[in-house]
Amino acid sequence: MGCAGVAARTRRWVCGGALILALSAAPAEAAPSLAKLGDFAAPVYAAGAPGDTARVFVVERKGRVIVWREGVGGQTFLDLTSITLSDDTERGLLSLAFAPDYATSGRFFVYMTVAGGDIQVREYRRAHADAADPASGRVLLTISHREAGNHNGGQLQFGPDGQLWLGTGDGGGGDDQFGHAQDPASLLGKLIKLDVNSGAATIAAVGLRNPWRFSFDRANGQLVIGDVGQGAVEEINVGLSGNYGWPCLEGKSAGPRADARCASGTAAPAVEKTHGRDGFCSITGGYVVRDPGLPTLAGRYVYGDFCAPALRSVDLANAASDASLGINVPNLSSFGEDACGRLFVVSLDGPVYRLIDGALSACDLGSPPATVAPDRRACSVAMRVSGVRSVRRLKRLTVALRTDEACRASVRASIKGVAQFRRTTTSVSAGTRKVVRVKLTSRGVRAVRSALRRKSSLPVALRVSAVDAAGNTRTVTRTVRIRG
Repeated sequence: MGCAGVAARTRRWVCGGALILALSAAPAEAAPSLAKLGDFAAPVYAAGAPGDTARVFVVERKGRVIVWREGVGGQTFLDLTSITLSDDTERGLLSLAFAPDYATSGRFFVYMTVAGGDIQVREYRRAHADAADPASGRVLLTISHREAGNHNGGQLQFGPDGQLWLGTGDGGGGDDQFGHAQDPASLLGKLIKLDVNSGAATIAAVGLRNPWRFSFDRANGQLVIGDVGQGAVEEINVGLSGNYGWPCLEGKSAGPRADARCASGTAAPAVEKTHGRDGFCSITGGYVVRDPGLPTLAGRYVYGDFCAPALRSVDLANAASDASLGINVPNLSSFGEDACGRLFVVSLDGPVYRLIDGALSACDLGSPPATVAPDRRACSVAMRVSGVRSVRRLKRLTVALRTDEACRASVRASIKGVAQFRRTTTSVSAGTRKVVRVKLTSRGVRAVRSALRRKSSLPVALRVSAVDAAGNTRTVTRTVRIRG
């Protein structure tokens, strides 16, 4: 999902038939294989809910969520077809995520495109175990996406910080032609954290093209993103970075457009797959395997591609370990994970599978996903001061700031024994140059003018304190001399 028009030009959407209810089993510790759950109508995602070992929830692109149980089959859990825009190959109902306390709250969230092409994140609540309450829906976030039909992103995932994370595409077309990916004022081409209680959205990272699927390693909370490339390279990014480089970079190579904002905090991909040599066209990000029932893949990241049917795995610390699983899934649309860490494999053609290594492993809900240690690292701050020769006339200094993550910066300045400048506070986006003007007080203007008549220069002490979203503070000081 992400190569504009690929499916439209070469394939029709396949509507599934009857569900196959039984999971096939193989001898224990066999090579990885697929056990088919059933066939669905253009499925794009599958997941299990916290506290529920019996049900699998399958998202169909046209707007339905199907709940499946072994021995029972599938039934409609939620039908949003009347409000889902699926007129483009990359639009539709694209994923869902369950609140960590779903077992008691019944809250879950969907990512979809609606009339006009806008992206929406909506909250719904469970009516009972096998059905949602459609009347419970409320819109948490709407992102304008009306310039093109492709590059909608599509993933929702609760992070180890308890926030709901989503990945958005760059707005479509080609070459980031609308300029969203590096624009801190746009929510497109971004990784976003959403507070599901307040609806507040925070940009966690910029510079993405179309992060169709991303995940968090349930053992250590590490973020892994499969970002869909343009004409040459598909990439896997490991770890949270302020900037992933698009459109300046496609993978590690030069991208279609230069942008000065790419210069700071850009992360290189851990794995690249090419369109020519590897036959990739639209990478489908997966999960680091933590299922005890998949010992041959333990700790390896499983992923694939919409055009190259071979499923693959890699040790993310060693790109050279990348290898095929010996399993082909044509038109791979997604992977998914249940509450126990068991993996699903989804084909847009209709089938949804479990990935197994012998018999299906038992589910142990007593071992929840690990959380990462709290963020203790303060953002870095670079400061440049100008206007030292014009303070008497303009009554201010100009301070340019750059940080490697989003933060709130407070700038103070004073001339000891002479004058104070007014404190200035501003928000600074990761890797973006932010200019602030630090102005003298009215009394300070008179005092500086008087002092500069007696001295050729005066020392100004500047102090910048920057606080990130986790509350970590970095303080930077500098002294400059102003002249009359």
